[in-house]
Amino acid sequence: MFKNFIRMFSYFIGFVLLAAAAFFLVYKLLNFNKVAMPSLTGKSIFEAQELLQPGGLSLVVEGEEYDTDIPKDHILKQDIPAGEKVKSGSEIKVITSKGVEMFSMPSFEGQVFEEAKLTLLNLGMNVGKVTSVHSDSVEEGVIIAQRPLPGNVQSSKVNFLVSLGPYDVSYLCPSFVKMTVDDARALAATLGIKLVEQEEGNVVIFQKPEAGATIQRDDSIEVTLGRRGGVWF
Repeated sequence: MFKNFIRMFSYFIGFVLLAAAAFFLVYKLLNFNKVAMPSLTGKSIFEAQELLQPGGLSLVVEGEEYDTDIPKDHILKQDIPAGEKVKSGSEIKVITSKGVEMFSMPSFEGQVFEEAKLTLLNLGMNVGKVTSVHSDSVEEGVIIAQRPLPGNVQSSKVNFLVSLGPYDVSYLCPSFVKMTVDDARALAATLGIKLVEQEEGNVVIFQKPEAGATIQRDDSIEVTLGRRGGVWF
């Protein structure tokens, strides 16, 4: 009985050893002539070829893409991930970096903002941050400044400072009545209002709106002229 047990146990051990040997052999056959794929990202073409040469791998450059981090002519992507087993003699396809994309930025200062947007669209560029401010010297809707400045730049976005035109300024309308025409014109120019003259004469005999009414810069004041001395006034 004991001898039979020893015999069966020996057969079992022999079977296990034979199965392990067969498994090892199959594993070796399946992985025969395979090497681990090295990481090529960030490497130059020369460096990558040196890494691939021991495994009998070759490099194929399939294209280029812009990238802000990987220097120009260095590898950006590889089609087989690092660490994966590949057959010796395989071709590894990669994409190399073209470096940072540069844009030729035009000057937009002094242009109407809406027109600048169309120009950017045609150039494949984009409007960035737009800040609007009042300006006494730049008309409403016109670009005061831009960033980045004109020239070769890395960003395709442009930030703008755009004019809202002058601040609204309110006055209490002064009295033009009994002023000479020259004095009335000078006062209107100082206040930034328009004087609309009616009739003929050298003094103002009537105005609309009346003195004391609230007016704003660029408003129009209608004045009727007459002549001092009693002919017309």
